[in-house]
Amino acid sequence: MSDEVKLDMSCVPYRRKRLYFALTVPFLALLILVFLYLWTFNFIFSVVFLAFYLATCYFQTYCCAYQECPYVGGFCPAIAGIMPASILTKLMYSRKKVVKSRKRFEIYATLASLSWLGLIIFPLFWIGKLGIALAAGYLAFHVAYYLIFGLTICPVCATRHTCPGGKLQSVLLRR
Repeated sequence: MSDEVKLDMSCVPYRRKRLYFALTVPFLALLILVFLYLWTFNFIFSVVFLAFYLATCYFQTYCCAYQECPYVGGFCPAIAGIMPASILTKLMYSRKKVVKSRKRFEIYATLASLSWLGLIIFPLFWIGKLGIALAAGYLAFHVAYYLIFGLTICPVCATRHTCPGGKLQSVLLRR
């Protein structure tokens, strides 16, 4: 394991599953509603929106492997409901040794974050057609979700010291 990866194995198995699902199910429901709404304009818009989600999962897989995340292949308290990244990581990296590169980790973490940002920004124009208040509400929902998630889920996650979300919560909580 890399010197810079610090896992807190006391957080395995993850113990706040109910809270995780209470936050993540409404989040995913919103994403599904946006996906369906975009479909009413053009199915390609929905495909692009879905591609942002899948890209977030894909780029997260290397981050999981790099960190030797203990949640790989099982329940993972991943932000934005990107739990498929845990399964993909197991499929992609379980049979081969991970060549660890801090630079690649940072690039993939950035690309995963940018993909998630695409989930937020891409549909705003079309949501704005329903009303500026709804578009602002969509943005506010994402911000509130991220803050609540970061302050409640991240503090008891095994990878909180290396994950971008975990790092933010430690700054906000001054840990």
